[in-house]
Amino acid sequence: MKEPWISERRTLQLPGLTVERHISKPHELDFRGHHHHLLCLLLSEGNRQKITCIGEHKSEKPQRKGEFWICSAQTTGLWAWQSTDISLVFVIDPLLLRQIAEEIGGLDANQVELLNTIGAHDLHIAALAHLFEAELDTSDSIGEHLYAESLTQVFIVHLLRKYCAFQPKILRHTNGLPAPRLQPVLDYIHNHLDGPLHLAELAEVSGISQYYFCRLFKQSMGVSPYHYVLQQRMEKAKELLQQRKYTLAEIAGLVGCADQSRFTKHFKNHIGTTPSLFLQQ
Repeated sequence: MKEPWISERRTLQLPGLTVERHISKPHELDFRGHHHHLLCLLLSEGNRQKITCIGEHKSEKPQRKGEFWICSAQTTGLWAWQSTDISLVFVIDPLLLRQIAEEIGGLDANQVELLNTIGAHDLHIAALAHLFEAELDTSDSIGEHLYAESLTQVFIVHLLRKYCAFQPKILRHTNGLPAPRLQPVLDYIHNHLDGPLHLAELAEVSGISQYYFCRLFKQSMGVSPYHYVLQQRMEKAKELLQQRKYTLAEIAGLVGCADQSRFTKHFKNHIGTTPSLFLQQ
């Protein structure tokens, strides 16, 4: 059901995380709790907040651009505002939070307690919000959700480190993925360049958690999983172009991109020229 105070919204749905940018009209909201954690960051100026109440935390100050609040699952709240605001809302599945906490720091699920927060400002959260917002504005089928899923890992880990009652102990690795774990991942990527690739399946092939997979893969290959996949798609596109058997639309599909214009954009960024000029050369 659409909330009556939201006049416009755009949504990015990821495993365990929903990111939504919306425009909210003046309203008063008596909130009875939600089964997911909520984080709301203000994107616009001129907020006229009358009251923000989350659990035992209360503020009657206006919210400034870049500030955010956190409302943990099952927590009641009260909001009243007199301005039209643009916000970025993160709806976080507690299961995802507990899963990542257990994977990276060995935290017991019962120790994962997200702290209610009002009026916070965090440069890391602001930077990640900007990247998520950019993902909302692009339908980049050539990267599927691989990039956004990697952002999710970084976002959740930061919440666990800074806004959780018990901080996980994150292990430090500097040697990258060992060859027996890395090579099956590379083979899997090369065999599936024509279809969707997700972070969870790559991490499963490697046999380690998604968070550590992202870090160790980059240490080994010098680029993130997303950028490596994109590079391999464009290299495959070069080979297909040189065969001169397929149309540009067919090649776009064969490298996992249903949108020919976006395929052309990525090809030019990676190769330095458009597919048509590449053929002429």
